[in-house]
Order: sequence, then C-alpha cells, then structure tokens
Amino acid sequence: MEDKVAALRSFRAATDTEITELLIIIFIILFFILTFLVILNFRKALKQKFLKKLFMKTVKERGLSEVEGDILWKYSNKLGRDPFLSLEVKASFEKVIDLYVQEDPEYNEKMIQNMRKKLGFDHIPSFIPLTTTKDIELFQRGRITVQNKVYDASLYDKDEKYMYWALFDISSLPNIKGETVKIQFLRRDDAIYLLEGTVVDTFSENGRVILKIPHHSEMKRIQRRQYARIEVDFPVSIRKISEDKWITLDAKDISAGGIKVCTHLSRTGRLNISIGTELLLNFRLDGKDMNLKGVVVNITERKTTVCYGIKFVNINSKDETFIMNYVKKEQQKLKKLVKNRFG
Repeated sequence: MEDKVAALRSFRAATDTEITELLIIIFIILFFILTFLVILNFRKALKQKFLKKLFMKTVKERGLSEVEGDILWKYSNKLGRDPFLSLEVKASFEKVIDLYVQEDPEYNEKMIQNMRKKLGFDHIPSFIPLTTTKDIELFQRGRITVQNKVYDASLYDKDEKYMYWALFDISSLPNIKGETVKIQFLRRDDAIYLLEGTVVDTFSENGRVILKIPHHSEMKRIQRRQYARIEVDFPVSIRKISEDKWITLDAKDISAGGIKVCTHLSRTGRLNISIGTELLLNFRLDGKDMNLKGVVVNITERKTTVCYGIKFVNINSKDETFIMNYVKKEQQKLKKLVKNRFG
C-alpha cells in the first residue's frame, strides 16, 4: 500500500514539474509575442508619425493649411487610402471629401472649394470624362424631363451635396418633391451624358424654377463623335474650289473626320463662306503636308472670332489613318500629364 502511495506521489510531482515547465514555456512564448506586437505597433506608430509629418510638409508646399491637411489625412485613413493620393488624384480627393461631408455636419464648403482650386481640381480638361455630377461645370446647358415634359435647363449652382438646375420658359411647377427626373446634356468635345436624380426641393429664384437634386456618380456617357479629336494651333490655307485665292486661318481642333478653323470676325465679309461651301485645305501636320478637300458643316460666331467646322470629303484611307494616329498620340501625351492628377 505504501509503495502505491509513494508511486502516486512521485507521479504527481513529475506531472506538476512538467506542467510548470510547460506554463513557463507558454509564458515565454506569450512574452515574446507580446513584445513583438508592442515593437511592431511602436514602429507602425513611428512610421505613421513620420508619414504624417512628411504629408503635412507636402500639404504646406501645395498651399493648403494645416486644418485642410488634417482633414485629408483623417478621412483618407478612415477610407484606408493613401493620403498622398488625395493631393495628386482628383478621384481620390473627391472620395475623401465625400466622407468628410457625410460625417461632419459642420463641414466648410468654402474651404473645400479653395482646396480644389489650390490642388488644380476645379477644372477638368475636355478630353477627361466626367465621373461625378460634381464635375459638371456651372451654366452647363441641358434638358430635363419632368413628368413626361421636357424643359431646357442649365446648371444654376452647386454645392458639396446638391446641384441646382434652373428650368427655362416656365414660371411655376407642380409639387414634384420626391420624384425622379431625367437629365441630359452635351459636353463640348466630349460626349452626351444621361443621368437621373430625385428632386428633394423646388423653389423660384430670379423668376426661374430651380430643382434641388443630390449629387451622385451614376452617369451614362454616350460618345457623340465618330472620331476622337484634339485641340491644335497651326495655320491652315483654304480656298474655295471655284476660286484661286488662298486664305490662311488658324486650326483649333482636328479629327480624322474634319477640322475647325477660326479667324477674326472682321474677315467674314471677305471670306464669304457659308454652310455647304466646298473648300480645298492645305496644312502641315506632324511633319506631313496635307492636301485635303472639305465642306463647311457649321459656323460659330463669338465676340471677336468666327469658326468654321469643316468635314473632310473623299479623304483617302492613308491620310485618314495618319490623322487618327496623330490624334491618338497627342491624346496619350495629354493623358499622361493629367493621369496622376485626375485619376
């Protein structure tokens, strides 16, 4: 009996020793894990501190205030985005600002507008498609369908949450709060845009009916032109097919389908060009002499200039491909310049 008790005591002692050693090993492992996590978090905190310091330095170089920088830093991190992108890419900036506007009921409208201006995000080149209704320029003309009736309209005003469309040729409108309206507009040298919005309020201002509609990013883009075009600036010699006198005008844009040329308004009498006039055109494009035939399809007069939209006629495939490649090459150059800025 005594032998059994002694054996049991010996077993318990051995077991207790093994458990103790195991607990010590577990403790040591946990200690090292905890130490590793503390060091990791410390390094992460130091890195964040360094990055924020570098970010705020960049913010200052861009002409932004410390308050503006803090907003971009805070809401970029909330979105899990690189804060530096909010200074370089318009799309990232707008997402950060959207979150700021949603979460801070006292957001500073004027400050946001100033930030866009300082960062160069207040204007989008015509060859960059719109991605949100915030990008629509003020006074953009369009058409709005309300209760199956179509009205001419213009973007009267906008803020960070809403756009305000003014309807023409109407003095009063039935109560349409909560109803969905369709908006269509043509962006010059870009495309036709279609979107829908829910009217949250209507009011009258300066004798016009104004629709208050929330911003959003769901827009349908319909390419209007058959050929892509690019802005240019070079001389073009033209003459009527029925005459021998050449006249030099300035090219303003070109595509494989046609060219726009402009001159001072005072020369229109001497030119005597109207829609349908057939012309011969001579110009140099990217080192190549171009001799083409065209017809005037539209005429646009401004304060001091008149522009003629000329459609190429019977252009051969070689010249057409050459112009298409030129436009594509120039667009790629421009897109490279704005890729980082506009996303």
